[in-house]
Amino acid sequence: MPFTFNINDYDNVEPLPLPLEDPSGPALCSIMYSDEYKEALGLLRRLLLLNELSVRAFNLSTHVIELAPAFYTAWNYRYRVVEHLVAEESKLVGDPSAPAVWLNRELDWLDEFTLSNPKNYQIWSYRQALIANLHPQPALARELPITQLMVDDDSKNYHVWAHRKWACAHFADWSHERRFALTYIQRDPYNNSAWAHRLATWSHDPWDSEDAFTAEFEWTKELIARVPQNVSSWQYLRGLCALHKWDQKLLQRCTQLCEQYNDESSYALEFYGYLCSRDDVNRGQDAVAAYEKLAETMDPIRSGLWRHKIELLRSKHN
Repeated sequence: MPFTFNINDYDNVEPLPLPLEDPSGPALCSIMYSDEYKEALGLLRRLLLLNELSVRAFNLSTHVIELAPAFYTAWNYRYRVVEHLVAEESKLVGDPSAPAVWLNRELDWLDEFTLSNPKNYQIWSYRQALIANLHPQPALARELPITQLMVDDDSKNYHVWAHRKWACAHFADWSHERRFALTYIQRDPYNNSAWAHRLATWSHDPWDSEDAFTAEFEWTKELIARVPQNVSSWQYLRGLCALHKWDQKLLQRCTQLCEQYNDESSYALEFYGYLCSRDDVNRGQDAVAAYEKLAETMDPIRSGLWRHKIELLRSKHN
């Protein structure tokens, strides 16, 4: 049987009607599904009930997913079918690597489908399951082009950034990612996904010297100086320092940096409040003053949060 959907392949399958098609049901109104959709879903529901794991089940899942790209049940069923077919082919040929060509075709199909459905997160969990569990010869090089293409199209597509991070972690290779993230930060300093990705590179591939950390710290300071009211750069700095060992020298550097921007950046003031509230800094009154300023003028929308932090500090020192 070819890997192409043909309705005639299901002549011996009685579709299982959708629940809302029952006129005696409790629904206030019925969803106006197309006849094509009702037929496809009816067939899928029947094959699911029969637990049929076949080529025609695979073809049906393609058809249903093309009709309803976010239908998680269809993706899950497709994976179980692929898992079964891969095992059967490996057994038949006697070679565990035999399904690689077929799985590469599946990834090719996914690439094309993903480009037409960029905000669909089911795609990525399915793709990761194929790579992690079924593909005998997976490769990071297979994952990078599609993610770059999609990030170029939408530089803040969280699902794509998350998959790229997953792929780098899965293959334990972050060698190209620092520069990759830098490209998008330079294009848009507010791109939080790019900042988070760059921070992940340090988490998985730490600096090999204090000079390397200092260089990254100074680079971040430069980005902060360009756009002081940018939560992404301040959060990055905070995360970077958390990966480094907090010592008095680093605490002082961060405190002095915040003091430069406390009057123009609520994020600097927030970081400053955090630093002053630490036990190893012990400047509780300065922290209270920072949170009061945030609550009253710099960030009144979150005044409840800042008042709560003030109460915690006061109860701690009473």
